[in-house]
Amino acid sequence: MADFKIVVSDPATKTTNVVKVKVKLVETVQQEEGEKEGKALPICLVNPKTKESLGAGEFITVEKEKQEGDKKIKLKVHFVAKESADVPLGEIHASKGLAEKFGAEEFEASAYRTKSFQLNVDQSKLSAVGLKIGDNITLSFSNITLKLLIRGGSDNTGFPMRPDVQGAAKKRLLLVGPPGYVPEEKGERARKVVRGNIVSPEIIQINCVIVR
Repeated sequence: MADFKIVVSDPATKTTNVVKVKVKLVETVQQEEGEKEGKALPICLVNPKTKESLGAGEFITVEKEKQEGDKKIKLKVHFVAKESADVPLGEIHASKGLAEKFGAEEFEASAYRTKSFQLNVDQSKLSAVGLKIGDNITLSFSNITLKLLIRGGSDNTGFPMRPDVQGAAKKRLLLVGPPGYVPEEKGERARKVVRGNIVSPEIIQINCVIVR
């Protein structure tokens, strides 16, 4: 049984306040089980005042430029943020297990409140099949539990779910707008294949927003 790709968006992230920070990878922060497989987010420790300056909630994104060959790429890592007054202002501490990904154990980076992230979740561990767009699910990882609202998704061939189509089957419909079709000009319509609003075993991505 394939994993669900759960895309989680935070509706409370209205603006992004980017702050320059020093990231230190330390032995006192442990890697989370499932982190390497994308089934959990890594944990970082951050001073409460630094977290406040970011306007961050439960999650922080760290962005760093990394040299790969003759190109510079932007590497983004999303963290579950845990407050610690022992961490100096302007610093973020994370596991040494991320050294290979970042290419260093101490570096300057940009940090900001996370807008969205993705997790891989075993279908057998998430009772989502049979639920529909507008229903809630509970997701636990990295010592945190989130209540999520299902907003959409797509199947293993990329066909999107639509909230106005009842059931789980694929249907070919005349569409005037998304999801499933984005007209290039006003008034355009097209026949496209979409999925209904019920999560089936063929759905591999579920799009959700955090409910607080």
